[in-house]
Amino acid sequence: MVKYIYIMKEVWKMARLNAHDRQSQIIELLNNNGSMKATELADYFSVSRETIRRDLNTLSENGSIKKGFGGAIAVNDFTTLPIDSRLLDEHDAKKRIARKALSFIPEHGFIYLDTGSTTLSLALELKNLSGYTIITNSIPVLTTLIDSKNHLIFLGGECNAEIMCSVGVQVIELLKTLRVDIAFLGSAGFEQHHGPATNAFADGQIKSCAISCAQTSIVLCDSRKAKYSSFQQYASWNEIDHLISDTDFPQEFADKLQEFTNVILV
Repeated sequence: MVKYIYIMKEVWKMARLNAHDRQSQIIELLNNNGSMKATELADYFSVSRETIRRDLNTLSENGSIKKGFGGAIAVNDFTTLPIDSRLLDEHDAKKRIARKALSFIPEHGFIYLDTGSTTLSLALELKNLSGYTIITNSIPVLTTLIDSKNHLIFLGGECNAEIMCSVGVQVIELLKTLRVDIAFLGSAGFEQHHGPATNAFADGQIKSCAISCAQTSIVLCDSRKAKYSSFQQYASWNEIDHLISDTDFPQEFADKLQEFTNVILV
């Protein structure tokens, strides 16, 4: 009975928050969780969905959050950190993912390496190997492999300093003329999407093109990407042959994705 009274008091306090205080707490919740659905926020604050929609509209208009599909996403989810910082994050997991990815590459294979820290981990594994043809628009992948004993093709175009890669029509038109055994792709997050996603529209166009040029498409990402959302979905899961992630990937989410693609956790 005492516990019930305490819970009811907490619910009452949440319901009596003014709009400003509630919106401040929404920002804090999103920063901690990455994204939340409007229904979850309505339940948390014990208010109507319409009240939460008004809150989200206000916060979106002043740039405090990004509205997503049926909910909201933290602004910092769309901020691309320097690749050196991202490479250090979940370093051991990314190394395991990269080593598993190696097992898919045929001898003397032709592969496409996407931008991102997990695909860069794969480039670091390939650095001491030889005999592969590696196509990329990633500047860090280029600098990592330029002295290796592999055949390296860089897709030149307009330089995007934020995601450290080349983008634009030139990249896409050249990529369309190529065929590769495997495209290894990254993702910034996909919690509220039905496929892998990216934070940059130009990057998404190139990822989509790479999938169409590849016999096999494999997404490489650490498990945190299952808890975040991004700006643009660049493919559906049924267009992806394999998703390789680490064992901290939410099992319920992995089981759901298995209906559309082969999920491998290492």
